[in-house]
Amino acid sequence: MEKKYILQQSYNNNMTPTTIHTVENKKYKWVNVVRTGEEELQYLEKAYGFHPLDLKDCLPPLQRPKVVPRQNYLFAIFVFPVFNGHSREIEQHEVDFFIMKDRVITVHDNTFVDLKNFFQLMELKPDYKHEIMRSPAHFVSQILDELFDACFPMLFHVSNDIDTLRAQVLHGYSRKTVHEILRLKNNVAAFRKTMQPHRDLLRRVMNLLPKYIKMSPLDQHFFDRLVDHTKEIWDHLETYYNAIDAVQDTHTTLLQFRLNEIMKTLTIFSIIILSLTFFSNLFIIEGISTPIIGSYFDWWAIIGLMTIGTLAAIGIFKKKKWL
Repeated sequence: MEKKYILQQSYNNNMTPTTIHTVENKKYKWVNVVRTGEEELQYLEKAYGFHPLDLKDCLPPLQRPKVVPRQNYLFAIFVFPVFNGHSREIEQHEVDFFIMKDRVITVHDNTFVDLKNFFQLMELKPDYKHEIMRSPAHFVSQILDELFDACFPMLFHVSNDIDTLRAQVLHGYSRKTVHEILRLKNNVAAFRKTMQPHRDLLRRVMNLLPKYIKMSPLDQHFFDRLVDHTKEIWDHLETYYNAIDAVQDTHTTLLQFRLNEIMKTLTIFSIIILSLTFFSNLFIIEGISTPIIGSYFDWWAIIGLMTIGTLAAIGIFKKKKWL
């Protein structure tokens, strides 16, 4: 209800919000919206007449990836991973695309550093901007390429974390190691969940895009390369997921071995205490025929019997391979 109310309000300010930035050449324009707030979406509704349902999808919470063909534009939702340095967790963030004949509009929450740098580079270097925006389809593919390329440094860090974790596991058990295994496994699972729909999503965009902008064979090649990127990223994630499972299995095995060693030590102590308790209670009995008690070497005899009984019990356990 709240989303519907926001989008139905009238937008009376003709000025472009400061969170909407534009870069353009003679053929094409990129409108980059770096905040998904009320003011920005009202501006987009007034300026471009986007469908209210599409604008609602730009609002939090996170939407599922999808492609929606409209009469005058193609609407697509992509979700990409972003590493949170504070929590050391991989999060999911959304980029919404409105692809039109003469412009592309991206809507996001400004957490994509590579996308921010890409926009600034185009502002600062006209030659670079001209090369990137030589055709609408090529430009759209380059925006997506920047977002996919940002995944590879995260893959590199995940690989390093797995290697570090493997060394920690072999070094010994600690609570920190358990926490790291769970954190890393959760990160890879979140990464996989984010990347899984991208291949089918890109293919659907490739099939629908020619209805809105011209696509040359070279442009088709760039989109095919993006599909290859998604496959490469997915293959890495599959490898890392299996590697983390192997590390977790190794850690569980080592932990079980350590517990067995502890139980073996406790068993030896239990045998000793049980033997000593048995003989001490046996000679506490005050009977007329109680042996040894009262003799000159009774104390030493009792100690000797306790020692022999303890060693005999340990010997039996070892012979049975229980220790």
